[in-house]
Amino acid sequence: MVTPASPPQILIVTSAGAAPSAVVPVLAAIEAAGMRVRAIDVGAVGGAGTGVADRVRRVLLGEAVERRLRKELELSPPDAAIAFDPFAAHALTVAREQVPAVAGLAVPVIGVVGELDPATAWAQADCDRYLAIDDLAAVALTDAGVDGERVLVVGAVGERAFADAGATDRAALRTRFKLAGKVALVEVGGLGAEPTGQLALQLSLLDGGDQLTFLFDAGHDAEAAAVLRRQVPALGLRGKLFGVTADAPLLWRAADVVVARPRAEVIARVLLLGAKLVALLDDADEAGVRAAAALEVRKRAVSARGLLLLASALESAFGGVAPAPTPDGAEHVGDIAFAVGADKRGVIDERRATAQAATRDRVRAASAAAQAAAATTAMPGELEDLGGAPDAAEASSAFDAAEIARLRSEVEQRKGELTAGMNAARDAAARLGEQSKAAAARGAAAEASGLERRADAERARMHAILGELAALEQELAELERISRTVRDVPPPRPRSGTSTGPSSAGAAPRSAPPRSSARPASIDDALADLKRRAGGASPGARAEPARPPRDAGRPARGGGSTVDDELAALKKKMATPPPKAKP
Repeated sequence: MVTPASPPQILIVTSAGAAPSAVVPVLAAIEAAGMRVRAIDVGAVGGAGTGVADRVRRVLLGEAVERRLRKELELSPPDAAIAFDPFAAHALTVAREQVPAVAGLAVPVIGVVGELDPATAWAQADCDRYLAIDDLAAVALTDAGVDGERVLVVGAVGERAFADAGATDRAALRTRFKLAGKVALVEVGGLGAEPTGQLALQLSLLDGGDQLTFLFDAGHDAEAAAVLRRQVPALGLRGKLFGVTADAPLLWRAADVVVARPRAEVIARVLLLGAKLVALLDDADEAGVRAAAALEVRKRAVSARGLLLLASALESAFGGVAPAPTPDGAEHVGDIAFAVGADKRGVIDERRATAQAATRDRVRAASAAAQAAAATTAMPGELEDLGGAPDAAEASSAFDAAEIARLRSEVEQRKGELTAGMNAARDAAARLGEQSKAAAARGAAAEASGLERRADAERARMHAILGELAALEQELAELERISRTVRDVPPPRPRSGTSTGPSSAGAAPRSAPPRSSARPASIDDALADLKRRAGGASPGARAEPARPPRDAGRPARGGGSTVDDELAALKKKMATPPPKAKP
């Protein structure tokens, strides 16, 4: 990893779809690592809704957000940027590609995927790094189309106090707080007085309740606390109550099971503390239902659809093996942000190399298709193998003029980005060289040596980019040759069985089938033959139109017969059907 001369500058992009329980810990971890932070809220463009109104809203707000982000990147280019939802990340990557200076200097984008079941929209975000909670979330990202090499598993992103509490021994905490038997923590803050009373009543119906200790977290809810102070002793429950206190993370860690609504903050705490969740579900909360289902797949939760099912869900949650706490994801996000920001050029070079390799493969495929198409009209020469080869015209159909133009536009865009990067490296090398000379003149040999090494690194990068630019020039020349080849190749002929020529555009073609030797001659053919035998016109003379016989309806006089009589007899004979064959 390259050590930066100054702490990296990180841009935090938040939105309506970013959970504060994930944003605040990451922001605190980045600031604790000594990095400079700037935060921008893009509002409703990051909303996670999938309805038509949500999509229309994102489209309408997206252009304004992209302009805002583009302006921020132009005025103060960060070393790395972090987004917490796929739509804000997509707007950030689009704005990055629209800024030529930033495209040359590189701004890696890090996507913090805080969902247990990531949305498929993350695949269109085009982030340089995707940070997933666990292995199952990482697999879901790759199944959605994200490059697996960009996905890193960091753990649950939550408050640092709960992450530290997850490393504390649970038995020692129970001894400290005088908790006996199995311990269940019940979050009642925000439920209200009546639901809290119903919840306490259902807990009293639990079999073996005298062996359980309940920790009630009332938070800032004074009404819920008053109900519990009145009903818990009356119901015979063994419980303790607490609110906002510094020991809250430790009390949560002391519990084996947590009974709460599946909010993002609660899920992060359960993962960090290594507890099981009894999820109080409301069918109207679709996000909570999905999160609870994802936790059930990981065997970290049991769903309770209504308070009437709470007792059975709690009994099931106490069974099985207790899960292990997950690592502190916020701390890992801070470490990754520092590493990416310190080596931002390496991250973008990796991204650019992958994109250039894909473009190079497409250019090669287009060149091969163009050569195959040109070979179909080339003059014959050496021995050719004609058996079993696919139609070259069909092979080149995917690389028509429009596709080649798009490919050339991509290559030219990459050439512009590399040119900007080469100019930036050249300017940086010159600036560092001047600073090195100034430091040497002051007698600071160590500083001068460090500046000179950085200048050499910039010069090496500049020469590497020059080599890539030369390769792009060759690709552009190859695309120009391919374009001429495709333009000169005639259109492919239709396959056998299809009509060609003028008749294919209008009426159906009329083709005269060859005569069969067994087919009887027509009357006109017989007439022509009869006239030739009677001494009529020669075969080369112009045929006169046949005249109707004058005595066609009268029998011939005497023993002789004229040509007209023979013609009439022949017509009559041919008009008579042949006799049927005897069986």
